[in-house]
Amino acid sequence: MNHHSKQHRISKRSRRSAGLVAGIAATCALMIPGAASASTAPAQDDLGSRLERACLRIANVETRTNNLITRLQGDVTVRGSLAWLQAQIDRAEARGNTDLVDVLTNRLAVREQTLVVLQLRLEGLPALEAFCIERGVAL
Repeated sequence: MNHHSKQHRISKRSRRSAGLVAGIAATCALMIPGAASASTAPAQDDLGSRLERACLRIANVETRTNNLITRLQGDVTVRGSLAWLQAQIDRAEARGNTDLVDVLTNRLAVREQTLVVLQLRLEGLPALEAFCIERGVAL
């Protein structure tokens, strides 16, 4: 039961991160000139407040992203790192537990892809900050 709850927490955290990135991307897409050419004044005010809330979250996104990257790139002693997970795979292989090896290998592949996504997110944050500053949102 404990094993399933850990997987649930990880997937819930991943969904939250993906939702945050999607929310910021959607907000920025709405602010592209010409994308909302038929907007009214109240809708524009609402969009401005939503943009401000999204922009104010950038610092927190950057901190969380850096923390996740640090964990994934950690050594064998850092629980949840790629190296730690590879050690778990090696241990399961040594014991002959092929089912566990398959599960952990798939998990390793997902975490490697997650690391790439997190690095791309980190690279895109300065552009988002500039976008917010251009629109007069103080960070």
